[in-house]
Amino acid sequence: MKVYECCGIESVTKKVFCSSCGKEIVNETEVPDEGIVYSFTVIQVPPAQFAHLAPYTVALVQLKNSNAKITARILENVEIGDQVSLDSIVDGAYVFKKVNTNEAVY
Repeated sequence: MKVYECCGIESVTKKVFCSSCGKEIVNETEVPDEGIVYSFTVIQVPPAQFAHLAPYTVALVQLKNSNAKITARILENVEIGDQVSLDSIVDGAYVFKKVNTNEAVY
């Protein structure tokens, strides 16, 4: 996942010019498609176009190795501090899944 930075502000949304200083944004970094749940909510009554997903969880994810946060739909129930990773991008929306931290790392 790419993160764009200017004036100390990081974003996953590519912009041509910094909204803070007006300079062209040229700082682009690749960060892992992983992060930590910073905040979340469960949508019980969605807009009509998302009714088929209800109830579903939307979270603010703090990306690993970055200050950038991204809003994403989460496939499972989560708590603040849970590790998540990008599962897919559906119709321009990021969909993350919970990382099983009990798995052995080799």
